[in-house]
Amino acid sequence: MKIFIDRVELIAGLLLGAIAVLTFAAVMLRWLFNYGLPDSFDLSRLMLGTAMFWGIAVAGFHNRHIQVDGFWELAPAWGKRLIDIFATAVTLAFMGLFAWMLESKVTSVFASNEQTFDLRLPVWPFHAVAALGIALASLLLVLRLIRLITGKPLTGGSEA
Repeated sequence: MKIFIDRVELIAGLLLGAIAVLTFAAVMLRWLFNYGLPDSFDLSRLMLGTAMFWGIAVAGFHNRHIQVDGFWELAPAWGKRLIDIFATAVTLAFMGLFAWMLESKVTSVFASNEQTFDLRLPVWPFHAVAALGIALASLLLVLRLIRLITGKPLTGGSEA
């Protein structure tokens, strides 16, 4: 399980690194040689969305997303557990809906043969990998919910 989660984190991190390298290269080529790197904006935009969605998967599992937990802090231990179960179930419902809607978006983009501006690269693979990130978020939230219900410890992250 830990290896799987580490791989998801690695992919999100590599995508962010690729965005940084692509942006740096595009800026330097434009500044030094007055040459625009073809599709650098489109590719960085598509990779950023993908990196965000893969990051959401890990943040949801580790419970490292933005939250307000004043009420949670005041609750007894059993109340904290119930709040965590409820919050994870609601988040899972929305992530599941989000994954379903993204699947229809991937199908739509594939059918329309949408491409990048300069290199005419198909856009649907980027959308598919991003949708996979949200599907992974749903899967990891299911695992988190099961662990919360059964009382098994979660791997890493805070419980709040």
